[in-house]
Amino acid sequence: MTKTQAKIIELFKTLDQTEQREVAQQLYERAVVRSFYDRMTPQQRAELDEGIAQAERGQVRPAEEVFDRLAKRFGFSADYSPRHGLRRPPLM
Repeated sequence: MTKTQAKIIELFKTLDQTEQREVAQQLYERAVVRSFYDRMTPQQRAELDEGIAQAERGQVRPAEEVFDRLAKRFGFSADYSPRHGLRRPPLM
């Protein structure tokens, strides 16, 4: 253990139990979980970056068009209400 690590452990011990849990959770998330973006492949990142660039250039499609395509592709009823989203048709 390095001197810096030992100092961190000593400081950690001075925290109350709730603070220790919070710090441990934050360290875990940074070391293990990482962000969604961090877990993406280079190709996925490039595709996302290109999509963002397209939106910034105004190259977008109306939500209704996108919802219609999704509804057709996945068998949903296209309801554009933000409260309802896309719904599957009832089973008969």
